[in-house]
Amino acid sequence: MLRMIGGAVTGACILAATPAVAATAESAATASRPSPAHSLILDRNRLPSQQRGHPLILARPASPDVFGTVALNAGVTLYDARFRRVAAADARDPLVQRLAAGVAGLNPMQKIAGIQAAVSRQVRWAHDLDNLGVADYWDNASDTLRRGSGDAEDIAIVKMQALKAAGFDPKDLYISIGRHAQRGAHIMLLVRTAGGFVAMDDKDAGPMSAGQRSKFTPIMTVGQGMSWIHGRRISGGNRIASASGTKSTAR
Repeated sequence: MLRMIGGAVTGACILAATPAVAATAESAATASRPSPAHSLILDRNRLPSQQRGHPLILARPASPDVFGTVALNAGVTLYDARFRRVAAADARDPLVQRLAAGVAGLNPMQKIAGIQAAVSRQVRWAHDLDNLGVADYWDNASDTLRRGSGDAEDIAIVKMQALKAAGFDPKDLYISIGRHAQRGAHIMLLVRTAGGFVAMDDKDAGPMSAGQRSKFTPIMTVGQGMSWIHGRRISGGNRIASASGTKSTAR
């Protein structure tokens, strides 16, 4: 059995975990759903070998079962449009390219550590209210770097775009929204590597393995073309207990 996480989450994270968010303004602005025959998010492993290299065919991101949780497909959430907007920008911005150039020639883990350290030096933490005059906004990497400040999601976005510029596959980069036992509502970047998932928390000196329990509890994670809601397995079977106490069957 799975117990869904998030009873003590802030309102925004609760909304993200419910199917009702499909009707939000951001998701409504998305173009109508394409026919299955033209979907851009496909599993390469299910395609004929001659089609697997097609530039418009994207492999599905791996399920981010991090920090002892099980991640289940969440459908459309209010974070999808935000992720698409920031993920499509700035990978070729000169400041982002400079971050990538600083780790050129290193192995993947060294690149992750190098980007973590460089962004920590260049971007100080500041609330969106102080930076932008709004309570919550996911800013582009270039704007955050030029301003030199941003909150947790802004810093995670800078790292994501810098890693893409450094050669990481976009499907291996995720934004995870959750709650930290000491800091409250929190967001960090997750990176899928050959050795497992790595967490890049703006409050930590360096990257850490996401294969263990942590003071951070992920609630919603967004990746390339997919979103997940997190839970914990508490017994056998495939029944899910949500934060509100309702139950459904895992698929």
